[in-house]
Amino acid sequence: MIAPQRLCVKFYFEELSVDVDTFIPVFHRWIREDVVSNEMLLDVADYKHILDGPAIFLIGHEADYVVDFTDGKPGLLYVRKRDAGPSLSDALGTTLTQALNGVKLAENDVELAGKLKLRTDGATIVLLDRLSYPNASSNGDGVSSAADAAQAQLAENLTALFGSDATLTRVANDEREPLTFELNAPSAPNVDTLLSQLESVN
Repeated sequence: MIAPQRLCVKFYFEELSVDVDTFIPVFHRWIREDVVSNEMLLDVADYKHILDGPAIFLIGHEADYVVDFTDGKPGLLYVRKRDAGPSLSDALGTTLTQALNGVKLAENDVELAGKLKLRTDGATIVLLDRLSYPNASSNGDGVSSAADAAQAQLAENLTALFGSDATLTRVANDEREPLTFELNAPSAPNVDTLLSQLESVN
């Protein structure tokens, strides 16, 4: 399956014990020190006035990192915008690798260390490509939709990575919304193990 135009992964904070404003100087330092490999980081934007939405953006050429509070679920959202790979599996691998690297950088950052922990036992995955991946169910003749095929492919990849008990559930949202899935992975390994597994696959 072809890669979506944009692919998003959001990992959730165990709890947010740091002032959200702290992320602004942290993200600016990430730009100055070029701490993210394989990506060009450009700017930081403050949107925390938006209730239950994206708060702080680290804007990049290939991807954005967002401290996000959508649906009342605080977490670190990674939005891959380009150069993720030719297939859905490739794009998922690239997106997860960079997202988890962002998780590790945030947890170990000198200004955030000890104040921030992100969970690996669950995530939200969004395919932002309504043309190739419309949010529609199977049609009446039993032929699977692109959404069904995407779910099957993602589930296969994610189970191999996060554990055999990992499940991927499609969010029953409006068909006008992007195709969204929730990952539940009770036996998920830690960030370092996940990154090591992704490196061995890629």
